[in-house]
Amino acid sequence: MKPLTPVTVDRPPDESAKSRACDPDASASAPAVRLLVADAQAIDRRALAVLLRSQPGLRVVGEAASGDEALALARLHAPHVLVLSLALPTAGGEPVLPWLLAAEPGLRVLAISERGWEQCVVLNPPSPGSLPVLPDEACRAGVDCLQLAMTQGALGTVRRSADPDLLFAAVRAVAEGRPSHDPAALEAIARLSSSDAPHRTALSPREVEVAALIGRGFSNKEIAVTLAISAPTVT
Repeated sequence: MKPLTPVTVDRPPDESAKSRACDPDASASAPAVRLLVADAQAIDRRALAVLLRSQPGLRVVGEAASGDEALALARLHAPHVLVLSLALPTAGGEPVLPWLLAAEPGLRVLAISERGWEQCVVLNPPSPGSLPVLPDEACRAGVDCLQLAMTQGALGTVRRSADPDLLFAAVRAVAEGRPSHDPAALEAIARLSSSDAPHRTALSPREVEVAALIGRGFSNKEIAVTLAISAPTVT
């Protein structure tokens, strides 16, 4: 009788990620863009992964529910693109995008906004008669989340309300190392930086980061440590 050949099975870095680590339907022999999807919301994460898997040439190699899991899976699978929800939590509470890029500087990130165009209080301020809306830290800084992501190093940005074809195009562009940003976010940043608007003071990328951390309740000392700057610089 012919002896059986031993079979080895690759395992993700922790048990909680076991069912999300690999795409069993992907063909290892076919060249494909390797994607890691990171979103804390299980239904949203799975739906995004299924959507991306529906496209030829795209392979989802892992799904992460936290920043720490995203970092571990990124190091394990070396994806071409990390499709990242900007609200992804980290163990230390740091903003996830700069935290990930500090740990893996070569990581190519496509940032996904938490709100679509219609729900963003920066792009669509509430009417005077409506109930007040409390903006998040990006809104407190005078920019929306995708503008913030651009200043933090995301190579691509897309809104959740975008057409899926825009998502697919952005994924492929980022995989090739080309920037692909939401048009509204690009226009807003250009407007803030325009010399045609002298009455408005544009925030520098560092000022946007500081403002975002202030909005999260960070102290000056915590901001200085997070951004690797001196405490006097924060003030």
